[in-house]
Amino acid sequence: MKKTLVLIFTIFTLGAFIYAETKIGVINPQQVILNTIRGKQVKQKLEKLAKGFQQKTIKRENEIKKLEKDLVSPALNAETRERKSVELQTKKINLKRFAEDSRKEWQAQWTKEMRELTNEIMPIIEKIGKSKNYTIIFDIQSSGISYFDKTIDITNEVIRNYDAKYPEKKK
Repeated sequence: MKKTLVLIFTIFTLGAFIYAETKIGVINPQQVILNTIRGKQVKQKLEKLAKGFQQKTIKRENEIKKLEKDLVSPALNAETRERKSVELQTKKINLKRFAEDSRKEWQAQWTKEMRELTNEIMPIIEKIGKSKNYTIIFDIQSSGISYFDKTIDITNEVIRNYDAKYPEKKK
């Protein structure tokens, strides 16, 4: 008798679980980052950093071009030509190092900013998920979703909630 009751209880519980409503949502995190106030600020900050590196690179490249032009001048004596040749090689090496250091610095800044944004966004997604009884929320970029009904997309709701919680940061 006990086994029968346990079996009946298990069947009903399992049935209720199987037929329980599964609520699925999707989010586009890239869209969240690009369309929030803070995300736009981060994008501008990273673009400004990249532009600064680019301007410094162009300045160094122009110095190298000028030295290369000077080196072909017939008016140079051997000693001056040798000194400028060494200077040219040094500037080329320094440019290469600068380019690599700039790329690493930009990448580190990007990683830091994305980590901060993600750490701020995740609790908002979780809060929406819990308050609206979502069973699961997929990241459409990494989940391999090819199609979904737009009515389950919570991206704009996350953006609104994020902007309300994290307004523009003062510079």
